[in-house]
Amino acid sequence: VPMVAPGNVQVHVINSTLAKVHWDPVPLKTVRGHLQGYKVYYWKVQNLSRRSRRHVEKKILTFRGNKTFGMLPGLEPYSSYKLNVRVVNGKGEGPASPDKVFKTPEGVPSSPSFLKITNPTLDSLTLEWGSPTHPNGVLTSYILKFQPINNTHELGPLVEIRIPANESSLILKNLNYSTRYKFYFNAQTSVGSGSQITEEAVTIMDE
Repeated sequence: VPMVAPGNVQVHVINSTLAKVHWDPVPLKTVRGHLQGYKVYYWKVQNLSRRSRRHVEKKILTFRGNKTFGMLPGLEPYSSYKLNVRVVNGKGEGPASPDKVFKTPEGVPSSPSFLKITNPTLDSLTLEWGSPTHPNGVLTSYILKFQPINNTHELGPLVEIRIPANESSLILKNLNYSTRYKFYFNAQTSVGSGSQITEEAVTIMDE
């Protein structure tokens, strides 16, 4: 098997899901056989928005021939990763380079996990929601937009409310009685807004 590990491994993080890794080629005489390529082993060490440590699954990408760089796609935003590089000949893999740590930046969150509308009165509705399953960063706020729908299904003026990220419910007051409302709800990180969840609800006609 090859004798030495690739040197000078460098990681360039391109965005929240993609990184490029570079390495110096090993001297050909240390390959001790036919150079088939290089293997990059990489794994997620930690999700920076959730401190839980799950089973670590190592991923392997093979770059054929004498390439000295490769792309790592499909990374998770706002996470800490480790990687190392090994050279491969027809017999197997050489030793691993020292582990290199890199972090992906924040991304936009997934949609809130649910939006529930309860307690209709003449002029109010209560909203409850769950935080996104994949925050992909630090949540900065939630954005709620809503508008009335009249009997001919025309949409009325849109109202927008920014809600602090640590809230999980809200009572909307001063609504019109016996009116259907359409709600659009999403979470935000400093990078931008995630995908929205929609819901409809009706205030009651009379007490």
